[in-house]
Amino acid sequence: MRIRIPSPSTVIASLALLLSLTGTAVAAGMITGAQIQNNTVGSLDLMNNRVKSVDLEDNGIKSIDVMNGQLRAVDFAPGQLQPGAAGPAGPAGPTGPQGAPGLAGVEIVTAVSVRDSDPTHAATATCPAGKTVIGGGAHIFDAAGDAALDESFPEATKWHARAYEVNATGDNWHIAAFAICAVAS
Repeated sequence: MRIRIPSPSTVIASLALLLSLTGTAVAAGMITGAQIQNNTVGSLDLMNNRVKSVDLEDNGIKSIDVMNGQLRAVDFAPGQLQPGAAGPAGPAGPTGPQGAPGLAGVEIVTAVSVRDSDPTHAATATCPAGKTVIGGGAHIFDAAGDAALDESFPEATKWHARAYEVNATGDNWHIAAFAICAVAS
C-alpha cells in the first residue's frame, strides 16, 4: 500500500479551516471590559443570573429599572414604608375565668419592745380588726452586733419577734416587729 501525501493546497485549506474554527474562542479570551464601548452590551448579550451586585456601580439601579410589584417589604430600609390604616375591630372574646382574690387596705403595723439592757427582748405587731397578716419581719436596734434574732414568725393577725444577747452587754437595746396587714378578698 502506498501512502499518499496531501497536496499543498489541501494542507493550506486545512490550516485555514482550523484557524477559522478556533478564532472565536481565542477572541473571547482576549476581549476585556476596557475594550468594550459603553452602552454596547445589551440584555441579550448576558446570561441569566450572571450579573451580581458587585458588578453594578453605586446607585446604578434606578426606579425605572425595577419592574412594578417585584420588591418586598424586606427590600426597604426601616421607616421607608408607611403603615396602612387600622382595620375594623374584631368581635369581643369570651369572658375569662374569675381571677385570684386580691388585697385591699395594705398597711404596715409596728410594735417595739422596751429599750433596756435585759438579755432578751420580744415584740408582737397586731393587725387591726378585719385584716390578716400577709408578711412581716423584725429589726434589732442599738445592740452593735451583740444580739441576734431568735424568732420571727406570723400568727393569723400577728407577727411575733424575739431576740437575745449573744455577747453580754450593759447597753440598752430593743427590737421592733412589723406586720404587713391587708384585707384579703
